[in-house]
Amino acid sequence: MTEQSKINSDNLDKFVLKDIKDSDKEKVKTFLCDKNIAISVSDSEDIEELGFSKIHQQDMVLEITRYLIINGATLIYGGDLRAQGYTFMFSEIVEQYIYKKENKNYYKNFFSFPIYVDMTQKHRLEFKKNGIQVVQVEPPESLNVDINQFYVPNNNENLFIWTESLTKMRREMNVDSHARIFMGGTKTNFKGKYPGLLEEALISLERNTPTYFIGAFGGITKSIISALLNEKSEELTEEWQRKSNIKYSEFIDFYNAKSGVDKIDYKNQLVFLNEFTIDKLCLNNGLDINENKRLFETIHLPEIIYLILKGLKKILN
Repeated sequence: MTEQSKINSDNLDKFVLKDIKDSDKEKVKTFLCDKNIAISVSDSEDIEELGFSKIHQQDMVLEITRYLIINGATLIYGGDLRAQGYTFMFSEIVEQYIYKKENKNYYKNFFSFPIYVDMTQKHRLEFKKNGIQVVQVEPPESLNVDINQFYVPNNNENLFIWTESLTKMRREMNVDSHARIFMGGTKTNFKGKYPGLLEEALISLERNTPTYFIGAFGGITKSIISALLNEKSEELTEEWQRKSNIKYSEFIDFYNAKSGVDKIDYKNQLVFLNEFTIDKLCLNNGLDINENKRLFETIHLPEIIYLILKGLKKILN
């Protein structure tokens, strides 16, 4: 462990509810009490090249989540129903670490149409048991679809339904979030207008929601970081996306030929990130330039958690 991470590991004590009288614990919890913290995370194609595995990323997410929960936060996540996905992982950790059993939702999972159509009664009961609020976001009325039908995303028409529904969900999720944390994220093989974490980052920064980028596991998060630093970020160009995603390249043409839609425009989004800059990010998330750059680069878990909690404490209080 480096000296820097050792220092931050020691400093984490101020965020842990230990050696505190029961009567004083609620005062400590007010740090993130009534705050909704969104987690934007998915698997990264770069992770093995960086010397990590999916397990490393999951472990980091679990530990960050644990510190958020014990400090009173409610988690926000936009997920699906994959058995090994983050939706159920968050469900399990929330059930384990909630401070006390009370009528509070420690985790809100937003489900986009048509994903929630496939949700079983067993799923709903499990979420309810673990104190999880299921938020179903209906599709935009303009789509004029059957809200009880699951549309398989195997053609451009159905992908359009998914895309518009995912964008609506991500905007509603951001309205309900006081801050957002980004990690990893796929660059290809996604369903939506842009890579999921990219679209969520654009929405978060446009609304000036306090936003934290962890670069340790690469992915689209690292590409966003590069854009904020005005460094080369080819994954955020239409040319790279078209070469890497043949079906998506066809979908871009299909989508942009539609009338009344906000076109898929990578050039404009890249300009937005370049002009947002790390200086604006500092005003946005409560960390200074050096601290944000450490969060972009460090692989040390105590340091990552400390920086996030430090920024949250400053910007949300």
